[in-house]
Amino acid sequence: MIRRLALAIILASLVATNLQAGVYSGQRGRALCRNAYLVRQWQGDKLEVYNQYGFPVHRLRVRGYGRVLEHWTYHEHGREFIFDQQHRLVEVKTFRPENRRERFERFDARPVRNPR
Repeated sequence: MIRRLALAIILASLVATNLQAGVYSGQRGRALCRNAYLVRQWQGDKLEVYNQYGFPVHRLRVRGYGRVLEHWTYHEHGREFIFDQQHRLVEVKTFRPENRRERFERFDARPVRNPR
């Protein structure tokens, strides 16, 4: 009787831990872990920009002339932030904000069909 109870408790705990581990399985789970780890590494100006504007979807690292610059572009806000390797803000460029979704939404009269 005690063995069955112990076995049931062990199986229940294994099932519970397996459900929690299942959130980070597969390619999408690995991407979530990488992004969470990446945000923890940011400090200074990068962290302030991240807290104000959110995760940089358009992020580009440029290596040249002996230094590495990272460009974060926010199209909906019309800003591009340029950081150096020490997470310091080097330059801010502004441009006209662009709603990139409206490119697709303006053609709603003609539905797109899958050719296959």
